[in-house]
Amino acid sequence: MYKQSFSANKSQLLFDLQEIALNTEDSSTLLNYLIPQVFERINSLGLNYEFILSLSFNAENQISQVCAVPILGGPINLDFLAQAFPNFEKELLWGPLIVPAGDFGRPPFDRPNLQTVIIMPVLIAHRISGLLIFATDRGLGEIEKEELEFLELITNTVGLGFRLQDTQNSLTKISQQVYEMNAKLHQLDKLKDDFVSVASHELRTPMTAIRSYAWMALYRSDVSLSEKLKRYLTRTLVSTERLINLVNDMLNVSRIESGRIEVNPKGFDILELSKTVGEEVQAKAGEVGVKVMVTEAKLPQVFGDPDKVHQVLLNFIGNSLKFTPSGGSVTVSFFTDGQMLDISIKDTGVGMSQEDLGKLFQKFGRLDSSYTAVSTSGGTGLGLYISKSLVDL
Repeated sequence: MYKQSFSANKSQLLFDLQEIALNTEDSSTLLNYLIPQVFERINSLGLNYEFILSLSFNAENQISQVCAVPILGGPINLDFLAQAFPNFEKELLWGPLIVPAGDFGRPPFDRPNLQTVIIMPVLIAHRISGLLIFATDRGLGEIEKEELEFLELITNTVGLGFRLQDTQNSLTKISQQVYEMNAKLHQLDKLKDDFVSVASHELRTPMTAIRSYAWMALYRSDVSLSEKLKRYLTRTLVSTERLINLVNDMLNVSRIESGRIEVNPKGFDILELSKTVGEEVQAKAGEVGVKVMVTEAKLPQVFGDPDKVHQVLLNFIGNSLKFTPSGGSVTVSFFTDGQMLDISIKDTGVGMSQEDLGKLFQKFGRLDSSYTAVSTSGGTGLGLYISKSLVDL
């Protein structure tokens, strides 16, 4: 009866165990669920094991997890098992061991009827990562080859559970490490933002004073200045303005990336705003000999943050002035369908290649053709990045 039931149902049992292993959602507790299923189902075939003991080993060959079914009445001598494992580790690399219970010397299990212990290795990457110990009251001669082969198949299925659990544990450990690293990176990022913010504020105050005094010395001096001294003061004023622009841009980037910038949308006249920006850049446009024009058009009010739109337009037009040679022009024009409004800023400047388009709107982005212009006109490489960030907001 035992053989007939065993042969007919072992394939279905293996299939059921594999399905359990693959369909268990929480792989970290898979063995605690799988081992009782193994015990219950193989005993239903008439094999009659006293208990099954599952042991997991870590990389140092120390027992990391124990699962016994049924729960043994007496204590399991894990110290004995841990000490005994190295003695038969090499033999288990070649396959299972079948030993009389008495050969354990001081037995780790308090089972008076126990006669035979079958030790099955769970191999992962040529390393014993666990053991399945099947204990029975049958003698050595009653353990047949077919049963042993079946237990090997069971062990391979349980080995899948070991792999899934190891993977889950590794992923959990890696996730925790990534979380800790992200927390440290966020902390460092905040420290960076705080430093940039404080440094920007501290730099802007003295630089504004230097710019004001340089301008006063150049244009409101109560003594006559030599041409050489005027040239020195002009260079001081231009360099100071460049540094102030850099500080302002760094401060804007810090606020944007740390989420400390507010957007306050409302209805406003975009044509009037564009004309205001055009007037603000007239002095710079006159210096470089470029004409700035804002096209007249009948436009509806738009909904947005006028201060941010003002900054974006100022950056775009300023960028055009840097790369448009003397005698050229920058034109601001509009198109609307009554629902949406497009603002176009077109210049007659040096243009850019198709390959350079991907470099736009990046922090400190520089095009190959921009270095000469920047060396003469200044620039931080942050204007378009800030503009895109503001538009995204």
